[in-house]
Amino acid sequence: MSKKTINHYGKVSRYLHWAMAVCYLAMFGTAVAWNIDESLKFLINPHRAIGVLLLVLTIFRMIWAVINTKQSPKNTTVAKLGHWALYGVMLAVPAIGMARQAGYAQNNQALIELGNQWHGTLAWLFLLLIVGHIAMVAVHHLKGEPILSRMLGK
Repeated sequence: MSKKTINHYGKVSRYLHWAMAVCYLAMFGTAVAWNIDESLKFLINPHRAIGVLLLVLTIFRMIWAVINTKQSPKNTTVAKLGHWALYGVMLAVPAIGMARQAGYAQNNQALIELGNQWHGTLAWLFLLLIVGHIAMVAVHHLKGEPILSRMLGK
């Protein structure tokens, strides 16, 4: 396993980043699909399973980031805040989705309402944060700053 250096993230960080990105594409894709076409409601089960996986991966990724802070590429305070906002929403969205499911199982209307009110709203906020994240990578790339290469391992 390669360690992070000041020039790029290590293999574990990169694999987590890109694997989670693919999982989030699946999450948004399934949610949009069944909201457009009710016959695709069967996608809820894979959506839930991937959501649990992402919650576990997010916790692992946060622990990994804290443990490897000194070997991380340097980021500005704004970039650090943006990353922690992403992590916060990555924790909140599946946790609220799981709370809603527990609410259905226990006939707990408060948990169901919490999930109904916040799961989708925070997911869309997360998508906006992702778009901002990608936009900032593009801006730095256009300025000639090697931000993208950090996560590509180059």
